[in-house]
Amino acid sequence: MLGETSEDSEQASAKQAFGYSTVGVTLGFALTYPGVSFIRELNGSRGLALSPVIALAVVWPVSAGILYIEPWVQSQSWWNSFAKAWSWGVAILLCGVPLITALAIPMPIGEGWPTGLPTVVASCPIVGLFVFLIVRRRWHEREQNP
Repeated sequence: MLGETSEDSEQASAKQAFGYSTVGVTLGFALTYPGVSFIRELNGSRGLALSPVIALAVVWPVSAGILYIEPWVQSQSWWNSFAKAWSWGVAILLCGVPLITALAIPMPIGEGWPTGLPTVVASCPIVGLFVFLIVRRRWHEREQNP
């Protein structure tokens, strides 16, 4: 979706838009959340910020809507001059919202946790994703080479 030229793109279905937005929102959140947690701990804040998780309920449908209309936007004559702003807007939506909400309205949980534990907990999704991808690849390799 994002980055395709208007000649190659066709209107995405709502199901595809929600699928792609799920992946994008999950990756943006998983990559941003550990850093946000670390920044909060450096500032002396305690606990794990819950607000980015709540913000995902808003970001996900907005992201799906953006991905749904993106082929149409790319087919417009003004797309080439607008492409950079579009990319920045999507990046801010996916990575900036967790950062801003965690720092501005943290709604912390686990404030009694020892220092460092919130960052470790926040890192679990991205570590779990990498472990899943490695295990999946190894499983497919073993399946192909019996």
